[in-house]
Amino acid sequence: MRQILFSGLVVLMVSATPAAQAYDGEERGELLECSKKTFLLPADNPEARKYAPDRPVDILRLALDVTPDFEKRRLQATAVFNFKPISRPLSELRFDAVDLTVKSVSGEPPVRTYHNTGKELVVTFAAPVPVGKETRIEIKYEAEPLQGLYFRTAAMGYAAGDTHLWTQGEPIEARHWYPSFDSPNEKFSSEITCRVPAGMTVLSNGRLVSDTVGEGTRVVRWAQEKPHASYLLSLVAGYFQRVEDKYKEIPLAFYTPPSDIAEAASSFRDTKDMMAFFEKEIGIPYPWEKYFQVVVHDFTAGGMENTSLTTLTQNTLFREETENIRDSQGLVAHELAHQWFGDFVTCKDWSHLWLNEGFATYYAHLYDGEKNGPDSMLYGMLNDARSILGRTNDSKPVVFRGYD
Repeated sequence: MRQILFSGLVVLMVSATPAAQAYDGEERGELLECSKKTFLLPADNPEARKYAPDRPVDILRLALDVTPDFEKRRLQATAVFNFKPISRPLSELRFDAVDLTVKSVSGEPPVRTYHNTGKELVVTFAAPVPVGKETRIEIKYEAEPLQGLYFRTAAMGYAAGDTHLWTQGEPIEARHWYPSFDSPNEKFSSEITCRVPAGMTVLSNGRLVSDTVGEGTRVVRWAQEKPHASYLLSLVAGYFQRVEDKYKEIPLAFYTPPSDIAEAASSFRDTKDMMAFFEKEIGIPYPWEKYFQVVVHDFTAGGMENTSLTTLTQNTLFREETENIRDSQGLVAHELAHQWFGDFVTCKDWSHLWLNEGFATYYAHLYDGEKNGPDSMLYGMLNDARSILGRTNDSKPVVFRGYD
């Protein structure tokens, strides 16, 4: 996702590139939305300036068990958190939880009660939990998400053979499909178990732990052992086909709905070369267990760098006959660079999103120079510079706390 590039004493705000480049467009929409909602609020309004929330606990692990209903576009799920209070005994714990129907909350140590406000789930313990004591909470809930998790089904006008769902967490949409500490200043390991019809594929972060089929249902479990922020947790499930490769011992794959598979190889073709270049240029090996990319229909942006599983818009797909009109190089390189910058290291709060985006934008330009020569790289950077220097009456600061 593209936003700002910082180099030496020069700061360049990167806006969306022409649609033909198939770059990520989410930031443009976010910035417009932010300017309408919060940037013009009075300074003393609590919504005007936002900071990373306090962390009363260190979340160690989140385990989700999700059963989606593609016909009703709903899900039933269980979320299990393991955590430790950080600095003081814990009497109450709040989870971000928007429009979740909570069925039960239990824990060890015991939970006395819970309160669901529609925006938060407030859990009260029977006795304060001591600092450093590992604690477990299990939350059973249902949801019909309007954000965060999106269905694409035949009843919505999509080809029946392309039925699928996908999630999008950045910046604060995770709370719409699972209870969470929905801020980038908390990281945890995760696992997802998903139950779908037998013919479907399930993708998520990390490594595949198990995949079993019985009585018409497929049960797939993925585990991400390295900690990551809540907005990077991903679930994609449905009918997909794939092309595969490997970089060293790292599995690579590119998934699309069946109707798009003919264009998969073209968009996937540079991934291995990009990974080798970034490892050499950054000096740190690729940090995750695999690297999969999955194309979904009507994605809300160009791409999203979920750890080990990037989501891409179908608009990036192309055939060799049409690559002079558009190609996927810039988008694929940008999201892959995020696996280091944004995923492996993460900004503390969303006012510093420019750090995530600046590095990913810059390294995508560096790869362009590696593949197509220095003139191509410089021309891309020039276009980025023009996109900000050509703006008039631009009063938005680089560090921007009016985000929603």
